[in-house]
Amino acid sequence: MRNELSTELDERDYARKPFTVAELKELFAGRDPRDFLNPKSPAYKARGLADKKLTQQDALKLMVEDVNLIKRPLLIVDSEIVPGFDRDRYRELLK
Repeated sequence: MRNELSTELDERDYARKPFTVAELKELFAGRDPRDFLNPKSPAYKARGLADKKLTQQDALKLMVEDVNLIKRPLLIVDSEIVPGFDRDRYRELLK
């Protein structure tokens, strides 16, 4: 897929090709997966997660169970991961 910055992107529809716990562990290596949960998601609210103290393992398990709990999109450039849509950050990383 080509974007407005003329950069070639690999796209993954994680609703059609869900992540495994192992993939998420690798993706978030050195990061806290809880930072990639989407508290604005209806699924997050429906599960009452705002009031729960989740471990990193809990977060990974929940993301595998329901991809709607992951902030979208995830832009990955080298070792950087940008969760959610941030046009300015995208431009900075893709220039």
